[in-house]
Amino acid sequence: MSRVNKELSMSQQKKLLKLFLKTIAITMAVCTVVIGVGIGAYYGFIYDGKKAKPDGTLSAEDQEKEDQKQAVSVINQTIAVFGIDADETRTDVIFVVNFNSKTNKVKVLSIPRDTKVEWTETQRSKLREYKGTNIYTTKINEMTAYGGIENIRDFTINQIENMLGVKIDNYVIINLEAFRKIVDTIGGVEVDVPSRMYYRDRAQGLFIDLQPGLQLLDGSKAEQLVRFRQYLNGDVDRIQVQQLFLKAFAAKIMSPQTITKVPQFIPILFSYIKTDVSLSQIAAYYPFLQSFNMNYLSFNTLPGEGRYEGGISYFFPDRQAMGTLIEEVFFDTAVAGETITTSGGLNAGTEDKETPSAPSVDKTVTIEVLNATGVSGIAGRTKDTLEKQGYKVERIDNYSRSNLENTIIYAKDVRKAEQFKEYFKDALIEARTSIDYDIQIVIGKQYIN
Repeated sequence: MSRVNKELSMSQQKKLLKLFLKTIAITMAVCTVVIGVGIGAYYGFIYDGKKAKPDGTLSAEDQEKEDQKQAVSVINQTIAVFGIDADETRTDVIFVVNFNSKTNKVKVLSIPRDTKVEWTETQRSKLREYKGTNIYTTKINEMTAYGGIENIRDFTINQIENMLGVKIDNYVIINLEAFRKIVDTIGGVEVDVPSRMYYRDRAQGLFIDLQPGLQLLDGSKAEQLVRFRQYLNGDVDRIQVQQLFLKAFAAKIMSPQTITKVPQFIPILFSYIKTDVSLSQIAAYYPFLQSFNMNYLSFNTLPGEGRYEGGISYFFPDRQAMGTLIEEVFFDTAVAGETITTSGGLNAGTEDKETPSAPSVDKTVTIEVLNATGVSGIAGRTKDTLEKQGYKVERIDNYSRSNLENTIIYAKDVRKAEQFKEYFKDALIEARTSIDYDIQIVIGKQYIN
């Protein structure tokens, strides 16, 4: 992609990088870096400059381009996003992202790095061909350590496709240096660190020292947050924290202040990103991203449990639960934002699509309400409102910070948090296993405006 960089004028670079900023907020960091760059390049160099024949019609070549342009209005693409470790051999962060312009949703599935995999005969044959070695069982993040990052499609991506039963259209790889630089370039990311994080590993050069609470993380501290691993539930808790960071990162990227930093992203993009996405493939994302609503971005984690086998800690997927989740993530047909009228028909002007299911209601959950508005009495009023609806609020208090804008609903099981969106419509929902109650509602200023 370095050749493309040389051919772009500064104005073109700024234009395509603005597209990148919106995209990165939607698909979490790296995967959309490439999409944003490609969109700008594709529309700048392929779709512009159409030539009409004397009779006013387009030439065969330009007509083909126009047909391609129309064809990209509907997409359903799945991209694997990998974050690699310090020595750039293992895929320590694995996301599978599904874009669906028909439903207007982006869904993200996290795969724990310790997931146990049995190498297939085809994979072992390729490993013998490439490296002259033979492996039978590893963790999924180790497949590139044995087979090489350059062969990621033959091993890790092939394994993901076998495991999920879906086709991976493209992949994007980002290293730690790019991660740090991007976070620093946007001025850091404000994150509510869920717990005390302290860890030292001189062999890896890894030094983690974070206090709990809302704080601005620079690139170095953001790396500490996403790399911390000392959790009760291992990889599952680690993934929840990574998703917490990515949502905050998306919010920062979408802010108007970030747009002014566009030119500073250029060297980062072209120096640290590896991908097999082509410019022609990327064009499909443009119309989709123009109208995408961040409320329709969702995060999921491969179901299963971590346990030791043969003295090694693995994550074992729950095959039965996986089937349901895979259907929801990769084969969803419900259009985002569609509602049903009381007569049972769709609102006027919409097509007849599958209706999204309402969140399940569980009024036995334990609830804590914390006031972060700076206005006294809000937690008590919220408690009264919820208890009139049949819930039981176990505790109310002031939050450690009293100037939060957004209401946040923390939950041990995010599915049980969805029912509270009826009362806090614009609230953010975050997974947090360290809270004392099933649900922790932190009331922000938006609730009283």
